[in-house]
Amino acid sequence: MADGVKISVIIAIYNGQKYIKETIESVLNQSYKNFEIIAVVNCSCDETIAILKSFDDVRIRIFETNICQLNFNLNYALLQSSGEYIARIDADDIALSDRFEKQVECIEKHNYDVVGTNLEYMNEESKTISFKNYPKTDEKIRKKIYYKSVIAHPSVMYKKETILNVGGYLNGKMSEDYDLWIRLMRDKSIKFYNIQENLTRYRIHTTQAKGNSYAHAEIAGYFLREAISQKSIKSFFGCIVYILKAFFK
Repeated sequence: MADGVKISVIIAIYNGQKYIKETIESVLNQSYKNFEIIAVVNCSCDETIAILKSFDDVRIRIFETNICQLNFNLNYALLQSSGEYIARIDADDIALSDRFEKQVECIEKHNYDVVGTNLEYMNEESKTISFKNYPKTDEKIRKKIYYKSVIAHPSVMYKKETILNVGGYLNGKMSEDYDLWIRLMRDKSIKFYNIQENLTRYRIHTTQAKGNSYAHAEIAGYFLREAISQKSIKSFFGCIVYILKAFFK
């Protein structure tokens, strides 16, 4: 599949020299070819930019910022993007070769707005260590978000217009995706879906940003906001769940 709608692959990179080559190669090897890569390198002092420039491919567009905040850099990437659909991947992960093709097909066939995938966890040497499954349907995703992660942010493809219509990435130091999903879910016409295949390899290593009590506290705050602003009992329940997670993490 070479033609079709254009995808913008957005990657925010902080000191990513160890794994970024493998990540970029996985994107360039996609069976779906109509894409650009928006690589936003922020606050880095390693060889990330040199590695990116070593690729002889006009689809790779490199930007630099000195703001060390993921929300800002993802929004900056969105601003620079020209694709109708946005694909996310982190600078230490790997996309299987048919990931984009299957996500585009899913969006086009069923008119989904946000499509994620299941994950294959790998270690620092890229060896598989386990797998992670996510709820499949829009109904299950909306039902389970109050007490667990329901979409793997580094695996998603979404309609750019849908995300821009809610203001893009707004909140969170460690849980910016959770805030985005919650705000999108205010609109019942927005549809979520997770492909039940491990199309994204997610790396576990010692230097990555990991979820912790701070992230859980952020999510509790999002749900408290929703409970008050949307008069939602379910969101109040979600707030309590994540307060407890923050305390007992």
